[in-house]
Amino acid sequence: MSVTRAVDLRGRRRRGRLGVTVMSVLVCWLIAVAAIAGVNPPSFSVNGTVTDRTGAPVEGAEIAVDGVAVAVTGSDGKFDLDLAAGRRVIEARHPAFRPARQELTVEGALPGLRIELSPTMSVSESITVTAIRAGEESPVTKTNLGRRQIEDLSYGQDVPELLQYTPSVTWYSDSGIGANYSYLSMRGIQQTRINMTFDGAPLNDPAEHAVYFNNFHDFTSVVDSIQIQRGVGTSTVGSPSFGGSVNFASVPLSQSSQAEARLGFGSYDTLRASAAYQTGTIADAFAVGGRVSYARTDGYRENSGTEHLTLFLNGEWRGQKSTLRFVSFSGDEKTQLAFLAVDPDTLRENPRYNPLDEQERDDFGQDFAQLQYTRAVGDDTVLIASIYYNGAAGWFRLWDDAVAKDDLLDFGIDQYFIGSTVSASTSTDRMSATVGAHYNDFRGDHTLHVDDLRIYRNTGFKKTANVFGKIEYRLGEWLLFGDAQLRWAEFEYDGDLDLGSVDWTFFDPKVGVRRFVSPRLSCYASIGRAQREPTRLDMLAGEDNATVPHDLEAVQPEEVVDFELGVNYNAPKLALQASLYAMEFDNEVALTGELSDIGLPLRRNVEQSFRRGFEIDLRWLLGRNWAVTNSSTLSRNRISEWTQYVDVFDEQWNWIGSEPIPSYDVPPLLTPEVIINQGVEWAPENVSVSLTGRYVGSSYLDNTGDDDLRAPAYFNLDLRASLDLGRWLSAALPTVTLYVTNLLDTADQYPGGYSWQFITRSESGGETLDGIPYYYPLANRNFIVTLDFSL
Repeated sequence: MSVTRAVDLRGRRRRGRLGVTVMSVLVCWLIAVAAIAGVNPPSFSVNGTVTDRTGAPVEGAEIAVDGVAVAVTGSDGKFDLDLAAGRRVIEARHPAFRPARQELTVEGALPGLRIELSPTMSVSESITVTAIRAGEESPVTKTNLGRRQIEDLSYGQDVPELLQYTPSVTWYSDSGIGANYSYLSMRGIQQTRINMTFDGAPLNDPAEHAVYFNNFHDFTSVVDSIQIQRGVGTSTVGSPSFGGSVNFASVPLSQSSQAEARLGFGSYDTLRASAAYQTGTIADAFAVGGRVSYARTDGYRENSGTEHLTLFLNGEWRGQKSTLRFVSFSGDEKTQLAFLAVDPDTLRENPRYNPLDEQERDDFGQDFAQLQYTRAVGDDTVLIASIYYNGAAGWFRLWDDAVAKDDLLDFGIDQYFIGSTVSASTSTDRMSATVGAHYNDFRGDHTLHVDDLRIYRNTGFKKTANVFGKIEYRLGEWLLFGDAQLRWAEFEYDGDLDLGSVDWTFFDPKVGVRRFVSPRLSCYASIGRAQREPTRLDMLAGEDNATVPHDLEAVQPEEVVDFELGVNYNAPKLALQASLYAMEFDNEVALTGELSDIGLPLRRNVEQSFRRGFEIDLRWLLGRNWAVTNSSTLSRNRISEWTQYVDVFDEQWNWIGSEPIPSYDVPPLLTPEVIINQGVEWAPENVSVSLTGRYVGSSYLDNTGDDDLRAPAYFNLDLRASLDLGRWLSAALPTVTLYVTNLLDTADQYPGGYSWQFITRSESGGETLDGIPYYYPLANRNFIVTLDFSL
């Protein structure tokens, strides 16, 4: 079987640019926004007090208005705000308490508000993720996105694109837009080495450690908050948190009934629609909610369209001291494949070219369900037990020979894993501690058929288990942190060849400290270790079905020791986090810059490597309606020694063999050393406009440091403009939002790719080393318009 990179230049179309019509719509939209906004609306005094359940004032509570922190309570628990007229959401947040929100209509002065906070250890929706998330004060480098921020950023794109504005994150998509298969990296570490969980249950499949958000579209519509930990972070469940972790928490069910809908349309025949309903609390105990989402798009690249249908369903029973929650989703997608990148000459001729044709496609479904029981024991302790199921099945088809197109290969995958977690968390005035355990059992069947004739079938089995404990202790102006995890995993392969099984045992400790310099300023330091076993693809050297007796222990587990040093500053008008990191790797299972026959990235061990850098994440309020944001990363990243195996051809272009070429002190592939996200927001009454510029420095397509095999630096500018129509149509509270990606229509944006190096040997024995870069392009200017209703 082979997937040929040869391309046919005939019949290509030159890129068409968005025309006058779209630009006219954009200009008219901005004029309308400015006209409606007019002058600044009147403002009114709003003040109140934040208390606990006993009525005692809460000092140091952060007050946020519409998701933006604007004040901190003093020793008397009081706050005083100056708010523009209109609907506002006021939220009080404190590490020791559960956040509390109040929705207000500001039409005049509002004195004497009272916001009551419940202790964190109460049985609530937020407790479902406390066992694996880092606390607000934990000495961990992290970014938290709340529901309002997620709503502002989301227009139906996949998670990797949504997270691109957080520090050290890069992403690319097979289709060139935030649909089809999209992938993220964090500090240059790819998605399969980033732990992802949903309400505390793992999303990564145990065999490949992969998450395919394409399988369940519109995921962020049911996500209430996201915590992104960079570095090894805290102990979690599922695949190891090697380069970082992303934890998603589901939207809690409302106590009152509500319904909402979203319609969206945009470039490349994009259409999105979703509807959701919640019953509210029934009989003071039960609540049920659900959402159905549909989407389709042709994609930017040719033959890269997708179609999705996803159903989300959750339910809850609430008792006085316990809750029983059910959270689930079921997604179905049909996608035209576009996993092959394209050489620069072809992209200059046709930037939308896709080497795969319309018959090379897939059809997959994924189902997730979790049942979670939470029980409060006394006032300080909570017990959590859950069981979950995560399964995916489907097929993808590729031509055996992309030129001859004689045999269409039909690959099938049918896999699932079932697991359970238990944890106990306790908290006092000075100390909080969590202990937990997790186990899951995985099975994955891989098949290949040609014309209904089975060519092979193999099955991978994997069992994983871990126990962990973490503790935080407050000692005056110091917070001490400790975390340890013991993890075991076993993999077994059953196919035409008997490869046996392999198992691993890892112990990963982490310690840290935070020093509180003032109520607004603190600094922290931590050191931690993480270890990770190779994936199935690593152990089988890229084969979907083993054709040689692979040694399952040939690829060594990788290890990283992570040093983090950071500072946090939180004031009413400025929130700042800055951090220095040094991630030192042993036996890193690094990308080679090559693809397997079925389009998956290949990897192998390197002895020594590192990622070191500086990150900053800030939000600065400039007056009542303006805010500036910035997240930036400056880094230096190196592999001490890399050997590239290069194909050798004679003058007639006959393959002779391969030669190893060593390189020393080289940058790892697809790890830009400069990433800058700079944004400005303007949000008067009923209107919100934001512009975000994104600069990504150049990066290499392999690990040789060859300057001719680089993805060039690029700059992108995105626009979001939203208009709240509830002032005029209060019945449905509609909001219309315009998202424009690549506003400046910048060409030659290549966030990902790979390379092919080769040697040509003359009859006299002379050799010439050459290579070809291949890129995944981002789309030119494109837009999405959404209309949201809430009842």
